[in-house]
Amino acid sequence: MSAASATTQQLLSSTNSFFNALSNNTSPITLLSYFSTTRLVSLQHAPATCPHPHTSRLTGLNAIRSYFDLLATHWTRTDMRIHSAQVDSSAKQVVVAASVTWMWKKSRKSFTEDFTCTLQFDDNQKIVDFLVCTNSGPGTCVMRAVDAEPQTSLTKTAVQVNM
Repeated sequence: MSAASATTQQLLSSTNSFFNALSNNTSPITLLSYFSTTRLVSLQHAPATCPHPHTSRLTGLNAIRSYFDLLATHWTRTDMRIHSAQVDSSAKQVVVAASVTWMWKKSRKSFTEDFTCTLQFDDNQKIVDFLVCTNSGPGTCVMRAVDAEPQTSLTKTAVQVNM
């Protein structure tokens, strides 16, 4: 096996391991173990239609921990699937087309997010950049999703005053 194919296999293995942890709703602190501690890490999660996706970029391990804490507080993930993965071993990058079903913990409502995820790795196969671009509708981006309460119909009641 050549060095390039070994690197490709390592990148795919690291990617699959991370996605398995995500799909199993692994704790935020454990998910952080997949990220680099030797380089500044970043995360971005926005709809493809977002005109300024960089405004949702988070940097540093504390910010990434907050992102995973937010997800763990409000949602559970099910049916996470990788549809395809393209590896650029020279750039230490993997681009994944995937989908996941999110379920709100409060209402139990669910929706599916189709996304492209770009993972950039350091020399230790740890994630440096985690960029998620939601390809399905903007409302299916977990960072933009709203768990709306059912609308109640307000009816006006006529009040009659007798004098």
